[in-house]
Amino acid sequence: MKTRQKRAQILQFESGTQAQWQEFIDKNSPLLRGFILQFAQPISDELAQTCIKHGLLHTIGALESNLAPTPDPKLQALLDSSASPSAQDSTPESAKSPPESSAKSPMQLIPKVRSGEEISLTHGVILGDIAHGAHIHAAGNLIVFGDCAGVLRVEGEFFILRNLTSGHIVFCDAILPEPIVAKINANNHLKIIIKNSDTIAVQEII
Repeated sequence: MKTRQKRAQILQFESGTQAQWQEFIDKNSPLLRGFILQFAQPISDELAQTCIKHGLLHTIGALESNLAPTPDPKLQALLDSSASPSAQDSTPESAKSPPESSAKSPMQLIPKVRSGEEISLTHGVILGDIAHGAHIHAAGNLIVFGDCAGVLRVEGEFFILRNLTSGHIVFCDAILPEPIVAKINANNHLKIIIKNSDTIAVQEII
């Protein structure tokens, strides 16, 4: 028998209705492959069948496990964080600090962001629009499925966006230049924006 340990990305559904969750899963199932969908409360048989139909793993309630990252085509490979379990050492148990969990930070799911709201998170998925006057600060990666009229600050490896109707984006401590914004707004498709050294790449994914 041969086994291999992997680490999975967790997408946590904390707010919204089950109808909204089901619509989100049906619409974006290709992007969700490789994630474990975590529901904070029991779900309907219909929603469970939707997960099964799309071949998506899901769990209900608190998820306490040391899951390791699982490489996935395109998006999932980029979602892998740089966190890794600490190496073993010979330090006496009494002198050691409490061990850090090797489970990765879950993706926080937000239905929409209203004008004036200020949200800070690690990794996040915003299902709806970001209104003018809203501010989002993501210490990790960010995915926005709606229109963005607010201000984004993203410090992760990438972010995904459909368009930017106003406001601006700070990516890795630099405001996106107009040519990059023009590429993002070229059409209504989702794009992934990645920074490699001093170069910013924009690529359509849907």
